[in-house]
Amino acid sequence: MKIFPNLAGGLRFYFGLARALALVFAAFWFLVLTFSPSLKQLFGDDAKLMVSVGEALLQTEANAKSMITVGEARLQTEQNAVTLASDTAKPGSLAVASLRGSLQADLLSNDAALVAALRRTVYPCIAVFVAFTWMLFGSLRDVCANIDRGEAFSEQNLRVVKRVGRILIASSLAGFAVQLWASQAMGGYLAQHVVFSGIRSGGLVHFSLPGGLFPFEGGLVTGFLVLLLTEAFRQGLNLKTENDLTV
Repeated sequence: MKIFPNLAGGLRFYFGLARALALVFAAFWFLVLTFSPSLKQLFGDDAKLMVSVGEALLQTEANAKSMITVGEARLQTEQNAVTLASDTAKPGSLAVASLRGSLQADLLSNDAALVAALRRTVYPCIAVFVAFTWMLFGSLRDVCANIDRGEAFSEQNLRVVKRVGRILIASSLAGFAVQLWASQAMGGYLAQHVVFSGIRSGGLVHFSLPGGLFPFEGGLVTGFLVLLLTEAFRQGLNLKTENDLTV
């Protein structure tokens, strides 16, 4: 007795739904960032839409200056703005080199510089996300359709599976490029306009899309594994064809 009598059909529906959700997700970001001034007027000046737009990696300020008094003289010294103290190690044995945290931004902000930085960061990410999500889940739907028709080991299905592997590899490389672009776009805004207390604003900002639909990380290795499995199934298909001809 089969636990999932029509697993391929169910997965085919899920992949189609995932493609639709990706479009909804992209439309939300595009509309909010494009029409943020109009939305601000619609909901009032006090309206805010705080959303996590990425992850900030910020370097600590290594040479913060401070004044100390020695007798009647005041001396200027340098020390770490963010320090660690140990009851066993000597001072300076431990130091905080960088701080990492979630970066949130108001999508309805009236700040033109912030809105421009968000657009330069988000628009390319959304474009890459939607393009590869649409292609990947479309190919997976084709695989499920072939399996549902009983053509799991057909030449056509192997071509589709190979296409899935290539999409995973390309999406991983494109995701890496988008991460670099996002770091430059939002990191430049932070370095130029934002002042942090105790840390320098020249840290990197790595933009990451919400997980669940299509994570970019790990796609390179997964793509090569899919291609290897495709070649293994192709050899099995060739053997099956030869046996059928022999019989």
